[in-house]
Amino acid sequence: MAPVVPRLLGYHSPSRRKLLLVTLDELGTPFALPAIEGHFTCLLALDIAVPLDANELGRFCSRLLQLGCAYLCTWGSDCERVHDIMDEQVIGSDPPRTYLGCVMTTWHTNDTLKDVLRYFLDCTQPDEEYAPHGCKVGLIVSLGSSKWNRAIEQYVRRRSKRQLPIRN
Repeated sequence: MAPVVPRLLGYHSPSRRKLLLVTLDELGTPFALPAIEGHFTCLLALDIAVPLDANELGRFCSRLLQLGCAYLCTWGSDCERVHDIMDEQVIGSDPPRTYLGCVMTTWHTNDTLKDVLRYFLDCTQPDEEYAPHGCKVGLIVSLGSSKWNRAIEQYVRRRSKRQLPIRN
């Protein structure tokens, strides 16, 4: 199966980030990111986190870290558990030897989708030591809800400028 490629939604001037959206039907669906210089921020909107196995979530979070995730916001059903699993991946099995660094993580159980999108666009600043050059990309991963996908796309496009598509 060919990996899902994120769509460019626009450019958010205040954070100076290209904003990408990848929509997945399953957590294990492979996705490819365009070449990213350095790190990225990520909003993970999961509509189906509760029935997901912790090992599956751990593999997904590990993949985000390998790709360069410096700040993860989680939203949706059981997002606090997803946040905790990401923290476990950052700390590793034998801290301090396995600690990856200060990857920022937040969960947004009581926020609306609009609230978490606003937070993601306006407040996600990575740790300066972990990501000294900041993040030039904001990746939104939406899993399990086509309604959310449309709402995310509409909100982000209203808050950003259009830009030429990123070439792989």
